Amino acid sequence: MKKIFLSILCFSLLALSSCKNEPTVAKDSFTVSGTLKGLDTKFMMTSYTGPDGNRVSDSVFVENDHFSYTAKIKEQTSIVFWPNVESTIKRTGRGYYPAKSSQFQFLAGPGDQIEFKGVVTDFIDAYPSGTDANNDLAIINKQVYPLMNQSVNIMLKKNLLDKEDPKHEVYQDSIDQLDAKVVALKKEFVKSHPNSEAATWYLSDMMMRSQTSDEESISLFNNLGEHLQNNPFYKQLDTRIKAVKTTMIGSIVPDFTTNKTLDGTEFSLNSLRGKYVLIDFWGTWCGPCVSEMPTVKEYQEKYPNRLAILGVNSGESIEKINNFIKPKNYDWQQIIKGTGADNFVLKFNVKAYPTKFILDPEGKILYKFVGSGEESFDRIDELLK
Repeated sequence: MKKIFLSILCFSLLALSSCKNEPTVAKDSFTVSGTLKGLDTKFMMTSYTGPDGNRVSDSVFVENDHFSYTAKIKEQTSIVFWPNVESTIKRTGRGYYPAKSSQFQFLAGPGDQIEFKGVVTDFIDAYPSGTDANNDLAIINKQVYPLMNQSVNIMLKKNLLDKEDPKHEVYQDSIDQLDAKVVALKKEFVKSHPNSEAATWYLSDMMMRSQTSDEESISLFNNLGEHLQNNPFYKQLDTRIKAVKTTMIGSIVPDFTTNKTLDGTEFSLNSLRGKYVLIDFWGTWCGPCVSEMPTVKEYQEKYPNRLAILGVNSGESIEKINNFIKPKNYDWQQIIKGTGADNFVLKFNVKAYPTKFILDPEGKILYKFVGSGEESFDRIDELLK
């Protein structure tokens, strides 16, 4: 009996020692891994916000269908891996559709250890686990990814048709039905998982993509658990929800002060009071934004004493912005989207580029325009002529 007891004790101590030696994730980092059949690539690409607030672009190496990636992170962040597996790339001939169902998507926070399980076929039929947030994310992604994949595959078929082919309408109807089902499933997930960090991220994403009305967004947001208030996606939602009211036509835009300028000097929105103001949300990557810039310049020169232009860049580097605007003499005030109090995209509830606001001399919003077109400039002429 004594020998048996000692043997059991030794075994228990050995097991305890083994547990203590298991690898753990540092408190300021996350690890994600997976071994997936069909992951036929040498590397994947990723891009996300790092702990210093700057964009991180990196490679994720793959060997024998297995990948493992560790990086530092400050707070919970949505991260995407693009797999570079040819079967998942929805090529259109001259380009490809950036389908979400062709990406590894997960929520990473400090200390998280995440694992993907599933297979890679013509889409990423693989889902994250290991944390409550990712377990919940897998629930909804398992429902919507196959539908997203069906939708984009029909889009590819539709692109191959002649312009006059009657199947165009049939295919588009199928696409619309699938897309509507995806949005409905996401809304139901958010509604039925009010205490989930994944639901908070999904609502933030849907609001940004205009997949929910302002009224729906407010209702779903108010249903979220109070314990989520420190979650970064909840904070983003809170800012957007407040912006729904503060950026309504007729509202006075709240003043803000920032040093997110091209030269680092302080800028205050109230410094433009006394003039009509055109606020232009833009990026060098946005074709319609760039094509309208000469017209913005024209109107700056047309009404030099009565109209102020404020450009709000999408968050590109100062070097990239200067390389674009200086040769063209686009010399109006520019600020750059940052994080926290400097996230002007959230503060103005901007969901697409270009977006333009026209303010009166007291800072009241007279008009809001989403997308390109002459209407915003026509309204300026009506106001200032």
